[in-house]
Amino acid sequence: MNSIKAANQVLTRTSEYLGSGLVQQQPAWYKALAFNPPKNAFNRQVRLENLEKIKSEEISTISEMNEKLANGFYVTRAKVSQKNPKKLLKAQALHFLEDDLRLLFYKQHPWELADAKNLVENEYNLTNEKFDWSRLRQYGKKLDGESVVQRTLYLKDVEKLPLLEAYEKAKYEYYSLKIEDETEMNIAREESEMCGAVYPSNVIEQGFEKESQVLAKWHSDAVEQTKILDAKLNNNDSSATSSSDTSASVGKELTEDEILAKIK
Repeated sequence: MNSIKAANQVLTRTSEYLGSGLVQQQPAWYKALAFNPPKNAFNRQVRLENLEKIKSEEISTISEMNEKLANGFYVTRAKVSQKNPKKLLKAQALHFLEDDLRLLFYKQHPWELADAKNLVENEYNLTNEKFDWSRLRQYGKKLDGESVVQRTLYLKDVEKLPLLEAYEKAKYEYYSLKIEDETEMNIAREESEMCGAVYPSNVIEQGFEKESQVLAKWHSDAVEQTKILDAKLNNNDSSATSSSDTSASVGKELTEDEILAKIK
């Protein structure tokens, strides 16, 4: 059985199940969905041009890294001809391969920067020497972008893979472990809820609640303002009608024919 990947496929797939006998009874929502089908597919579409752009940028960046590694090390100090006399006594900025890999990873995965980092996590883990990077998951370290960087260096230095292939392999392992962790968390949450656990609303749900409150207040204010405007318009219409009637009656009493008739 193929999984349904878009909202507009639910009705078609359910009709196929009903016709084949896989589903015996028509769902309660079937007719409502048949009369009001979704007009758009709400799943996110992957744009090939974006993937090609990201891939080309990645290849060009790693090619630059390979050029820097051509001599076996990164040049961290400027040449004498490149030194600025005004900055002669200023400490030179050290730059390593890990820095370029971190910049590349977090440029491709900006949402990973939202994962809060606690300095206490690194209190006893100031170096990565005690970790075995033959595998990506380390039981004394949180899975993050730094894990991808160290795994890439291990694959390049120990397993002698090209830098691009090592980076791609480390990213693939990272995605697999992230999906595994997410699945385990969702299953654990569902099992806890089945056993009666109640979770407080998260930040996104709190944002939706605040937005709903603002919209409800805006709706009530709009209704009140509409009533006030309608009342003003009705008052203006009634006053205009009464004034026109009065002027008409006054004008009728002061017509020339009636005055002449009264004088005669």
